[in-house]
Amino acid sequence: MLERHHITDRDGARRAEIVASPDLIFLSGVQPETTDGDAKDQMRSALARLDALLDEMGEDQRSIFVIHVWLKDMRYFSAMNAVWNEWADADAPPARTCVSGELSRPDLLVELIATACRSGGAR
Repeated sequence: MLERHHITDRDGARRAEIVASPDLIFLSGVQPETTDGDAKDQMRSALARLDALLDEMGEDQRSIFVIHVWLKDMRYFSAMNAVWNEWADADAPPARTCVSGELSRPDLLVELIATACRSGGAR
């Protein structure tokens, strides 16, 4: 059975921020809490939101398989990457992709999608 959490129609599209099975957690459309600030600020905020969503599910970044980073423009790559390197576990980072594309709002510079496992408390 699938669990769905944080059902929203932010930006005009009905979706769940979290869909979880007994084994996996899918986090989609993880955006910064505020779009004030630059790409570093938005990346920090989006990663903090990701951490909070994982915590809600009883997990942390060690359970993440992959994160897909969407940037409004690749000129933000270095700024985003600097924040990523502060956040990611140096010994056990998740897999990551980074692409650029038009995002749902003009003020949004970064958005994340992640897939994690459910450890059932066995970390």
